[in-house]
Amino acid sequence: MLPHNILAFIRASFALFRHSSSANPCSSSVLCNRRELLSCISRRSCNIMAVPHDTSVRIRDVWRCNAAAEFKLIGNLKQEFSTIVIDTEFPGSLKLDFLCSEQDSNEDSIYRTLKENVNMMKLIQVGITLVDNWGRLPMIEGAYCVWQFNLCDFDMNNDIFVKASIQVLQNNGLESRTLGRLLLKHHLVFNPRMHYVCYQGDYDFAYVHEAVTGDQQLPSSLAEYTYSKISMFGRIFDVRCAQLQNFHTSYGLQKFSDSLGVKRISGTSHQAGSDSLLTASTYQAIKSLSTSFYNRHYSQTYSNKEKYAPNFHSSFYFC
Repeated sequence: MLPHNILAFIRASFALFRHSSSANPCSSSVLCNRRELLSCISRRSCNIMAVPHDTSVRIRDVWRCNAAAEFKLIGNLKQEFSTIVIDTEFPGSLKLDFLCSEQDSNEDSIYRTLKENVNMMKLIQVGITLVDNWGRLPMIEGAYCVWQFNLCDFDMNNDIFVKASIQVLQNNGLESRTLGRLLLKHHLVFNPRMHYVCYQGDYDFAYVHEAVTGDQQLPSSLAEYTYSKISMFGRIFDVRCAQLQNFHTSYGLQKFSDSLGVKRISGTSHQAGSDSLLTASTYQAIKSLSTSFYNRHYSQTYSNKEKYAPNFHSSFYFC
């Protein structure tokens, strides 16, 4: 927990920043307040998660041989640790402007590009961090832990790769359809009790959606995909969207977390397990700034799908 005086300053500064930005988002006083806020946070270099200081977190690598056992553990933990923070690693994305017509809206064009990229590229890793309502991680065999699922669907004939690394995945990795089947079996999707968190998660959820539906291609229209995604994942808090709307910075995950004084507890960047853990820590930092701010934006529940316009981010903290 933050000391009372620092927490009070953060909440007051955040409230002032929010009020001022609504009146004049470009005013120098707003920028000054935001600098003070981030400066105050940065002076406390901490991991934010409810993990003892200097305690390591184990990244549990999941392969074909241990996938069933690890998912059983996750399934048993999900009632207490009902927030799932997700990150994926994939080869990259291509800009496919030729797929878009003049009749497409901007969001239709973005979705069409995402759909084709997900169809062409293969998932390499999925990172999952489970968090409870107090920011605590599960402990297994005496160690705090997160999970990193290693996939084997990479195409060595068509995809760019590092041969040695991909060979390990092909020999030992998990098929994405098996990942999807186990997510379904243990009720980690289509479950209103679970809450998903991500950082710029458009591609993350598109890949997992494809895995859950058995490698079927994503729906042809944005509206159809939006409704399907809402049913599968429910409410999603996208840390990147909160960053853009309330901190007005376009940093990547690492730099944004650094600005909040959040440390990477375990692993390195561009590893799905480590990045999901860093996203979880950053999410907890945002929650700790102001409970009222967090609740105002995240507690919106849309049980009636008619309330959703076919918006690319419609189940997310809005971008």
